[in-house]
Amino acid sequence: MTEPDTTFGAEGAAPTGADWQLPPAVQATQRARVPRPSRGERAYPPVDADQDGAVAGLQVAALRALLRAISADQVAPVLATFIRDLGGGLVPARLADPATTLPVDVSFGLSEPTLPYADSVSVAAMRLAQLLPEMVEDARLVVTRLHGDVRRTHEATRDPLTGLLTRRAWMRRLAEADVGDSVCMIDLDRLKAVNDRDGHAAGNEVLRAIGALLLHGLRDGDSCGRYGGDELACLTPRLPAQALADRCEWLRAQWEQQRPACAADVGFSIGVAAVTAEGGRAALQTADEALYRAKAAGRGITVVADVTAQEEL
Repeated sequence: MTEPDTTFGAEGAAPTGADWQLPPAVQATQRARVPRPSRGERAYPPVDADQDGAVAGLQVAALRALLRAISADQVAPVLATFIRDLGGGLVPARLADPATTLPVDVSFGLSEPTLPYADSVSVAAMRLAQLLPEMVEDARLVVTRLHGDVRRTHEATRDPLTGLLTRRAWMRRLAEADVGDSVCMIDLDRLKAVNDRDGHAAGNEVLRAIGALLLHGLRDGDSCGRYGGDELACLTPRLPAQALADRCEWLRAQWEQQRPACAADVGFSIGVAAVTAEGGRAALQTADEALYRAKAAGRGITVVADVTAQEEL
């Protein structure tokens, strides 16, 4: 039987030429399919093999691509390329025709459920039924491994109490700071009194609350870390020092509204500095000096250190 033409245009137009040979259900499925990537968007290079070794070569190429994946979102495109190389296509599960699709979701939860399809009496359907289940299982193992790697990385770089970066992880981010970025040092005022009065469990509750405030109150690209016991540090790329200070004052106002009952007397002093040509570590030292001036001035304020002057808000 002549294989159906499964080469689709970039705009998602239906196949031409061999359309009239396909059953109506297959044509409808192809019109609703997930668009086929262009040649330059393949998940792995095309296999150059003779007809007898082509399928085996496709399997090897796909497996190699799976083993080289460094994130889970690279796995689904490998399967999609493999399916299309076998002569099949992809269609959202909500639009699938059971007569032409395999009940195997190849989206891995990264997009809406997606099923492979092929003409039920074609060579492509036979190849998919024979080869795809094992490839999907290999892909699941890879996704499981990658998710485990992400979890272990998260555990190694995140402070378990506050959810902020560990000091070591944050210092690695600071090493990448550039001119135009800003740094702030935050010290929790009177946290020791909470520990002494209500115990360390209450102190931990305060730290968790301030960690959540920073994680949700700053931008996605900002980096916040637990620098010491009750000292926190933030790096804000492409944000001037004064803008960071304004954001810190907004965080202070949020803290007044959201802090736990045991933290009624807990505030924070903040030192802010811009990153100059001297680098992130120099900016951190400057921010730390500004922090000590804030504490000496009575606590609960933000001090901005500038190249030429230091101002208090």
